[in-house]
Amino acid sequence: MPAPLRRLALALTLAGCTPDAADADASTSADPTTTDALPTPTATSTSPPATSTTTTAPPDPSATTDTTDTTDTTDPGDTTNTTGEGATDLSPKTYGADSPEIQYTGRIDFSDPATPTYSAPGVYVRTHFRGVGAAVLFEDQFVYDTNRNFYEVIVDDAAPVKLAPEKGVFKYTVAADLENTEHSLTFVKRTESALGWTRFKGFEFAGEIAEPPPRPSRRIIFIGDSITCGSGDEAANNSAECVQDSYYNPGGWGQPFHNNWASYGAVTARTLGAEYHVTAVSGIGLVRNYSFLYDARPLPAVYDLLYLELQQGSPAWDPQQFVPDVVVIALGTNDFSPGDSPRPAMTVPEFAAAYMTFVAKLRGYWPEAHIFAVSSPMLGDGYPTPNDHYLTDQRAAIASVETQSQANGDLKIHKFETTKLYGEGCGTHPSAAQHAAMAAELSTFIQTTVGW
Repeated sequence: MPAPLRRLALALTLAGCTPDAADADASTSADPTTTDALPTPTATSTSPPATSTTTTAPPDPSATTDTTDTTDTTDPGDTTNTTGEGATDLSPKTYGADSPEIQYTGRIDFSDPATPTYSAPGVYVRTHFRGVGAAVLFEDQFVYDTNRNFYEVIVDDAAPVKLAPEKGVFKYTVAADLENTEHSLTFVKRTESALGWTRFKGFEFAGEIAEPPPRPSRRIIFIGDSITCGSGDEAANNSAECVQDSYYNPGGWGQPFHNNWASYGAVTARTLGAEYHVTAVSGIGLVRNYSFLYDARPLPAVYDLLYLELQQGSPAWDPQQFVPDVVVIALGTNDFSPGDSPRPAMTVPEFAAAYMTFVAKLRGYWPEAHIFAVSSPMLGDGYPTPNDHYLTDQRAAIASVETQSQANGDLKIHKFETTKLYGEGCGTHPSAAQHAAMAAELSTFIQTTVGW
């Protein structure tokens, strides 16, 4: 198994053996026979695009997300049927990825505007259309020919539907027999970078594309590990789903049941009416990762890369592509955990010093942003030995970061202690319901602190 997948699988598999101190996946159980209930995909003759090598922003690189208060996984941030008018011509029409009516959000390589490419979890694409049907045009990498990504499709205010791509298929019908009026469509990458890239190619509508609503004025960046990825949040801990591979066969780590759209970050953003970016990798830490066996680079070492999973050859990411009002840092689970091999305990001074360095880096990018240092819901004290105090130490470290920053005159650094939980998802990660609860308390704190 190649290194990125080995690191991900190891972090997620071993997490089940260390219920409070390891980083893995979580969720409520799902039935693959019903969640992939999209209309039958239709293959096209579109050939795969060439690999991008540089990063160039489109004319407007920002994107949009939901704007109403909610903690469910539907997409309420769009006002659909705003005109009540339908399309006069319902013949199929293709709109390329560079159509100005299409909005993007996330770490995306726009060096070829015809095929924006991305691997980060939570990247989403949105538009409106008038008509009766819709299809999404994209290519999945099928990384190493054994894995695939999964996607959420949200049409209007309907519940999200999981889309599982198939090799050789580049067109997927996602809506049919709709009322001939205006509709919203959101296409989300559920799964994380280790499962490969997505090349988005556009939409086909039985009708015509329409202008979506303006993008939200609020912006949030979420930086973290597998908790922030939403790893395994759609399967119950120790269930058969947690060891299924990308094709629902035994031998995986629950790939079909990872859903960033249901993670605390996405739900928080929807609750606060903000667009959001996710920068997260399972098993990653601030100082050190859960595992040293494969890719030992912690998050600050890869933050400026467009593709965090690539050990070489990634274009740089321009942090000015998305200037946030709020940054949420949720790192430390893997730093303070025992890891997958013997190592010294993480100390409060070491973690706090690294945190201050990373915060200074982010502050250099975004001088006006509020930065929230968030504690881990998975760390605990007294495990695996009675003398261990991982959660207490992490909370002490982020408290020190807040105190030091404010003493230095930066009053926009805030600690937030997430409620400790016993994860009900794969590897004792938070379930989708627990993510919703985390989002509720974090949203309230952000709203109060920032004044939203």
